[in-house]
Amino acid sequence: MPISKEHIEHLANLARLDITDKEKEKYADQISSILNYFEQLKEVETGDVEPLCHVFDLQNVYREDKPQLVCSADKVLAEVPELEKRQIKVKAVFKNQSNL
Repeated sequence: MPISKEHIEHLANLARLDITDKEKEKYADQISSILNYFEQLKEVETGDVEPLCHVFDLQNVYREDKPQLVCSADKVLAEVPELEKRQIKVKAVFKNQSNL
């Protein structure tokens, strides 16, 4: 499937690329050869081939999720620079909260 220089110009315009005439010819040839390869692939008989998502036989390995205490709340709160009623006080994220 040959791609013309005009196709390449259109694609370059869509991508906002400034390319030279030499590059247009080069890209037209390269894209044409890629599309020709896809045409060859269409001819391959794949009716008996099972679809797969990966070429290797991989399996996810999971571990049991066991909750555990990393450190106590008192320890965490002891490291906080500013507290208010046992809650961590932080700077405001939004300046104008009426737009929320």
